[in-house]
Formats: sequence, structure tokens, C-alpha cells
Amino acid sequence: MKTKNKILLIGALFFFILYLLTSCNDDEEAAPIVIDENYGTPCEGILTIDYGGQVYNTVKIGDQCWMRENLNIGTMLNSSDTLNNNDTIEKYCYQNEITNCDKYGGMYNWKELMNYNDTITQGICPEGWHVPTDADWNILEGTLDSLYTVNDTIWDTTGWRGYNAGGIMKKMGSDDWYYPNVGATNAFGFSAVPGGIRYFEDKTFDKVLAANYLWTSTKKEDTDAWFRLLSYGHVDIKRSFTNAENAFSVRCIKNQ
Repeated sequence: MKTKNKILLIGALFFFILYLLTSCNDDEEAAPIVIDENYGTPCEGILTIDYGGQVYNTVKIGDQCWMRENLNIGTMLNSSDTLNNNDTIEKYCYQNEITNCDKYGGMYNWKELMNYNDTITQGICPEGWHVPTDADWNILEGTLDSLYTVNDTIWDTTGWRGYNAGGIMKKMGSDDWYYPNVGATNAFGFSAVPGGIRYFEDKTFDKVLAANYLWTSTKKEDTDAWFRLLSYGHVDIKRSFTNAENAFSVRCIKNQ
């Protein structure tokens, strides 16, 4: 009987120790994974720029100098309102929440971001900077992509193209992007985040966490303009055009 009790005691002790070890392992597995995000190399002599009361970081990619964040300037209007040609820069914020502008940047239709002058690319960017042209974007894509160079004709095509330039632009992980955020490396510090879209037809928002729509300053036709699209489900990048009344994000690039 005593022997049996000893066996039971030893068995109970064994399972108790096993439980403790398993619990420790569970805690270790549950610990959050910290991603060491790359923020790139700042532009020479321009670590940051203060514009409209907000500080933007800079990032040097090839021969270009970009703002590392989407532009966020202006007075927020409700999505049911229309951005107007007046003395005030106006913007939308996803779901009419000002904190979303702080996180993703403002959302502007093409005329507003061009400051209602489609012949001057500065738009609503600060002095010495401009809204990137379609050609500026082509250069960025060719500089980043691992397969297609700057002068490759693939960058002049429409739709999803390139090899991995889109993934290289995106911030990593799934805190900012939907999982699986395919191919995101942020290898040069462009740090793209998915601010979504505001549709002009029904004045609704969509695609936050899923897509980053970014305007160019290049007009397509009387009612359309070119843009770029990054997606959580793509490692490449899309070039297309759309109605200029849709509201997208915008990055500023320094004049050369």
C-alpha cells in the first residue's frame, strides 16, 4: 500500500512539473513578436521637415528624397461634404476620425491635392517639394525592384507589374496591414501604410488596412488621373488611373 502511495505521489509530482514547464512554454509562445522596422536613410541635410504643424521624416531612395509619411495637412471635412476650391486646404479622414489622419495621412481628391492647378506639381506639398509625377513613381519602382530596373518598359504598363517593389515599400507585419501582408520588407524605409479610399460616388470609405492608394500629379484625361496601389495581398505594385474625385493618400517628393 505504501509503495502504491509513493508511485501515485511520484506520478502526481511528475505531472505537476510537466504542467509548470508547459505553462512556461505557452507564455513564451504567447509573447508578442517585435519587428525591427527599417526606417531607411534620411535625406542628406534634411532629417525632418516641419510643415503645417506636423513633423515629417525623410527617406533617401536612390537619387530621390521622399517624405516617409503620407501627407496630413488641412481641415477635416465629413465624408458627406465636398472639398472646395478656397483658401483652406481640406481633407477627409477615414471613417471621419481625425486619429486616422494622424495614422494614415489625409485623403484628398486630385484637384484638392493639386491645389486646383494641374500645371504646377507642387500642389499642397511644402515649398521645394511636389506631388510625385507618374515618372517619379516609375523611377522609385525601378530603384526598389529586385528584377526590373528603372529603364524597363514594364513600368509604363498598367495593372499589377514589377516583381517585388510593392512589398519593399510596405511596412512589415500585420499591425498596420491585414495578414498576410505578402512580401513586405520595408527594406529602404518607405514605410507605406494602408489608408484606404473614399469613393466619390456614394461618399463612403473602404479598404483601410488592405490597400494604400497613392496619387500622382499626372493627369490622364479631363476627369482621370494616375495613381499607384499597394495591397496586403500583393508583392508587386499597380499602376492605373481613376476618377479624380476619388480621395486617396499622397506622398511628397523633394524637387531635384
